[in-house]
Amino acid sequence: MNPADATPVDSAGEQGAPSAASLPGPGAQSPTRSTAWLLRSAAAVAALAGIVAMLAPGVRGNASEAVVDATDRASNALAYFLALHMVAMVAYGAFCLLRDNTLPAWVRTPLVGGGPIVVMALVLGALRDRLGFPVVLSATAACAALAGAAVAARVPHTRAAAGVLLSFAFASIARLAAWELAARAGDAASVQMFAVSRGLATAGVLFDASAQLVAVTWLGTRSRGPGQLGTVAALGCAFAVTLGVAHGVHSGAALWQAIAHTALADAAGIPQPYGLDALAIFLVPAALLVALAVALQPKQEPVLLSVMALALVSRGAFDAPLRALCAVAAAQWAALASLDGRAMWRTLLAERAQRQND
Repeated sequence: MNPADATPVDSAGEQGAPSAASLPGPGAQSPTRSTAWLLRSAAAVAALAGIVAMLAPGVRGNASEAVVDATDRASNALAYFLALHMVAMVAYGAFCLLRDNTLPAWVRTPLVGGGPIVVMALVLGALRDRLGFPVVLSATAACAALAGAAVAARVPHTRAAAGVLLSFAFASIARLAAWELAARAGDAASVQMFAVSRGLATAGVLFDASAQLVAVTWLGTRSRGPGQLGTVAALGCAFAVTLGVAHGVHSGAALWQAIAHTALADAAGIPQPYGLDALAIFLVPAALLVALAVALQPKQEPVLLSVMALALVSRGAFDAPLRALCAVAAAQWAALASLDGRAMWRTLLAERAQRQND
């Protein structure tokens, strides 16, 4: 059967439905299939590491020394574990992209070359500290994300991932430009230049929100159960955390509100966006909680879950090595998923079956 003429129908019984053995594309040992366990575990570890790293600064000064030490140990352990996952994923993804001659060189270069640059930054600096060369780090990850989005946008089952990667890449570019312009405005004492930098920061927040909107829409359409419940739970918790940040400044605030305020009060960054401070704060926990909800989805294609979760953990802030590495890994595996015919048909058949069940 010609793959172009096949119709994705459910396995309940229409004639002409492709079986698992007759699906087009690479064999059963394709990269996205043979590494399903690594992709799923990386998605869950990335989301958990991001959540713990987000809360760890808020615990200091608000909890006992034992709790602070335990939180720091958990954050460091998850960060190192995530780093090992990302290095393995990026190395194997680069090998698979080099082995496949389907993509042109101008697309494979940022996808393959971005990994070593970010890994070098990860080795030279602390896992969660910002380095002295955020421009190189952000530019490398943004180029990889743009290349991965360009490849993933060509086929239907990875277009949502392409939209998320594209929006986060633009968010990273806008934030980096805003930060650089604000620094120059301070040196030159230019009010107009600083106003432009705030405009770029506002654009970065809007791009971030657009990426998360695509991810939330994608998650909500996975199923009426886990997909929609995960979406509501993640956004509800993120909204509660944002309210905690607003109320945590008061002297009578609850402990969790004080922790949330200490951890996320400066999440809007410098320069601050125009009138979107609350949205910028909301987007930080929302991205990580939605990533966790994505990672926990059952009966979904592992490579798509991993790409979505890792892109959300990076959240368009590529100036930190681990987040940049998550973005590069998401871009690589989005490209590999778009080249996997079996992954495409498995996704389309699952979506058809889900629509009929609903």
